[in-house]
Amino acid sequence: MNFRGLLPSRPGGPADPDRWVDLGPPRFPVAGKVVLAAVVPLAMLGWVRHEPLSGGRAVAVVAIAVVVGAALGTLARWPIPALAIALGGGAAVIGIDQASPVMFLATEVALFGVASLRTHGVALVAGSATAVVLFGLSWADTGGPVTDARVIMSVVATALAFASGRAVRGHWALVAALADRARRADEMREQEARARVAEERVRIARELHDVVAHQIAVINLHAGLARKAQGRDADVTETSLVHVQDAARNVLDDLGTVLRVLRSSTPDSPDGPELAPTSGLDRLDGLLANVTATGFEVRLRRVGRPRAMDAACDLAAFRIIQESLTNATKHGAGQADLSLVHDATTLTIEVRNPVRLDPTVPDGTRPGQSGPADRAVGTGQGLIGMRERANAVGGSLSTDLGDDGVYRVDAVIPHHPSSAPVPVPGARTAAGTGAKRCGGTA
Repeated sequence: MNFRGLLPSRPGGPADPDRWVDLGPPRFPVAGKVVLAAVVPLAMLGWVRHEPLSGGRAVAVVAIAVVVGAALGTLARWPIPALAIALGGGAAVIGIDQASPVMFLATEVALFGVASLRTHGVALVAGSATAVVLFGLSWADTGGPVTDARVIMSVVATALAFASGRAVRGHWALVAALADRARRADEMREQEARARVAEERVRIARELHDVVAHQIAVINLHAGLARKAQGRDADVTETSLVHVQDAARNVLDDLGTVLRVLRSSTPDSPDGPELAPTSGLDRLDGLLANVTATGFEVRLRRVGRPRAMDAACDLAAFRIIQESLTNATKHGAGQADLSLVHDATTLTIEVRNPVRLDPTVPDGTRPGQSGPADRAVGTGQGLIGMRERANAVGGSLSTDLGDDGVYRVDAVIPHHPSSAPVPVPGARTAAGTGAKRCGGTA
């Protein structure tokens, strides 16, 4: 038979047993209350039938048992009053005739309830008082020495009831703590899942921006050249339209690759798309060729011997250069200086380009500064993406528009990902010996 439905339940709550009770009494089934309230008078009725009691005393004893049983029925809500009524009922029965084991057990059940439903201090006081009262009643009822077995048994049974109640309370507190921990773990998993989704959305947005922005800028520039040369220079028009077509094909191919990765359910499987970065500094020459084909002049300077870089760092460096040159072509004055400084552990990227001031922007406010010019320059997603890429591999990036009208981008990318950001050193001049002109004609 399953008695679990008759027992109280207490889901949730803190782990501390003495704080747990402050949240309110546990839910006690109505069936359990009825059974507990009925057991005492029924047991007393059975005890009275085997004892030589007169009719009036028997009725009085059973009536006391009914009151005590009703008190035990409210044990879950009022354990202290229930214990006091049980002690009073036991004393009344002794006063009427003799000690009854039924009242003795009812008192121990009430003490068990107090120990399991109240804090340690309250339960200890109640247990001590119960032990003293039962010891006195048992001693008075036996009329023998203190060492009588029934007297000692009353104290031992009281201690067992108290210990059992505290053990049950500790068990309930443990179950509540485990339930609370599981709930918190579920909340943490949900928060982590939301954070991963948000991070993945940012990464996808950054990748799409890097894939599309540069090619769209190239298309825009060549379309402008073709429009200006239309009807005057057929060769320039044809060449620009070929570049527009190539750039459009490249952006479609790159978007197709990104979409295949996003649609893949098992990207790590052998049949899934290749997820390794496909863009790195090995494509720098192609990038410079595409940029200079628009008539934009890029002067490249290399310092030091190139070293092997981690794929993520290599991709971050390439994307930063790509975005910097894209911004330079959109907002610059037709030229840029690019420096790549290799040392033992890092690659330093420096991009310098004079800014083409927008006549609609108020004096004293230039692109790259806070103010209305920011809206004229663009959304700023490119700069955000560059900083995120640099920070993701343990690098750093800074941008600044000087008073001389030159926009500066300084990035330090480690050869291997690092958790500690690498500080950007003092700005170096992009001009110097060994400069290589990668220019075209305007």
